[in-house]
Amino acid sequence: MKKAFRLAAWLCVAIIVALSLLPSDSMARTGADSRLEHAMAYAGTAFFVGLGYLEEEHWAMLAGLMAALAGAMEVLQYFSPGRHPGFADFAASSLGGLVGLAVAWRATKINGFKGSFRA
Repeated sequence: MKKAFRLAAWLCVAIIVALSLLPSDSMARTGADSRLEHAMAYAGTAFFVGLGYLEEEHWAMLAGLMAALAGAMEVLQYFSPGRHPGFADFAASSLGGLVGLAVAWRATKINGFKGSFRA
């Protein structure tokens, strides 16, 4: 089961990278606030990252890696036509990553799911 979550995590990371670097005229928006879009994308990704990689002693490292991904994507937007980095976008993405990891952590603590998320 963990392999499936890891595959889903890496697919989500690839999607975030691709969508973050699209030129502005190629983007399709959901109609929601862009900060909410960022938070939801990173929360979903971090949920799969957490289920695939979360061990009790590694949660802070995973949170840092999600924030690093958010920061890198914002900085790289300097090189994408019509895009611009923003601290609020970085903050929303990082917060979404924390929420996703917290939900994954909680899911692994639920008695009925404990065994299904391990190796």
